[in-house]
Amino acid sequence: MPMSPDYSLLTTWAECDAATADVNFELKTYSYRDTGLDLADERADRSQASGAAALAKKDGEILTAQGQAALPGLTPQQQQDALDNLELLQAQRKKIMRSNRSTAGTDRFLKTVDAAQVQGQVDVLTAALAGIAAHRATLGA
Repeated sequence: MPMSPDYSLLTTWAECDAATADVNFELKTYSYRDTGLDLADERADRSQASGAAALAKKDGEILTAQGQAALPGLTPQQQQDALDNLELLQAQRKKIMRSNRSTAGTDRFLKTVDAAQVQGQVDVLTAALAGIAAHRATLGA
């Protein structure tokens, strides 16, 4: 069960006002983090789309290279050059595939954990602001 702040530690309006300012500042930092997480999500989505486009482009290049390697009448040197190019393109495709995999799975899960943590902090800080205001109202000027 989460622990509630001890508002009785704030004994004057000035302390309540100072606590309110501090909590508001913390709330701003978490709002900034939330914005940062949103930007990171957008970047990941763009990266994933970019990765898919890069893979499709590389697949097209590989098909073209396979066709060139299969052309009749190539000299042995031309045949070797075509096969070397095909091998290079296939290696580049593997690199794109590895990169695409690294942007999925647990990375995405951890981003949702981060977002939940930020939202939890925002909820706690917002409740603390309401608690300070309620406690301040019980204090004499």
